[in-house]
Amino acid sequence: MQTVSTPGGQGLFSAPAVWRHRVYVATGDGVWCYALVRGRLKIAWKRGSAGTSPVVAGGLLYVYNPDGGGIQVYSPTSGKAITHLRAGGGHWNSPIVTDGRVAVGEGDANAHDERGVLDIYSVP
Repeated sequence: MQTVSTPGGQGLFSAPAVWRHRVYVATGDGVWCYALVRGRLKIAWKRGSAGTSPVVAGGLLYVYNPDGGGIQVYSPTSGKAITHLRAGGGHWNSPIVTDGRVAVGEGDANAHDERGVLDIYSVP
């Protein structure tokens, strides 16, 4: 029915998030929100920060930045930055949001480390 671009035209290597007739896509070139309007996806907003694995929980959008940028928290409707949670770098890490907490692992599984860091935050 429709083909849409990803941020920067890059391949999509993590799952998009879907919430209330919106789709959130993140790549190394940014985070984009598409809204379903009259049966078609239209870009609702764009952010230039790299990201992977967007997650919507508790009315907020969480996007991990693999370049050591931590987790950016956005308003899912406007794209306005709400807060930033500091975390180390990684490789396609996925934030987990549950029970009033946000967790994300640091590092790259391809490095085959036997130890690592798990960052846990209270939901803003």
